[in-house]
This record gives sequence, C-alpha cells and structure tokens, in this order.
Amino acid sequence: MFQSKSKQSKKEIETLFNEIQINLENNYKDLAIGARKKASERLETLHNDGSLKEKDYIKLKKTMDDYTKRMEGYHH
Repeated sequence: MFQSKSKQSKKEIETLFNEIQINLENNYKDLAIGARKKASERLETLHNDGSLKEKDYIKLKKTMDDYTKRMEGYHH
C-alpha cells in the first residue's frame, strides 16, 4: 500500500525533529540549531505546497515552537 502524501510529509518532519532531539541530548548545540532551521524551513514548505493536512501542520508547528523556545539561549 502507498502512504498518502500527508503521511509521508508528516513522517519526514518527525524524522527531522528526531535529529534535533538527538543533537540536543548530546549537547551538540550548533548541529541542533542547524537541524531546527532545516526542519522549520521544510515544515513551512510542506505546509505551503499543501503536502500537510492543516491539523498535522498545527501539531507539528507546536512541536517546532517548543524546540525553538527550548533553544532560545543557543547562539553560533
């Protein structure tokens, strides 16, 4: 069976979130910042081209906002 485009997009974003989480757990701040930026850009791209359902976007955006808040003091 083929997965819907929305499910594939959601899985892609969750994989990017996992990358952020791993970098945070290992205290790799620069890598976490880069991964957050990449995930944020991809989330917006998928939302703008209609690949994500609105309810999935809202949920994933909340998670992204949580990571952003958690990383407020991180700088290059």
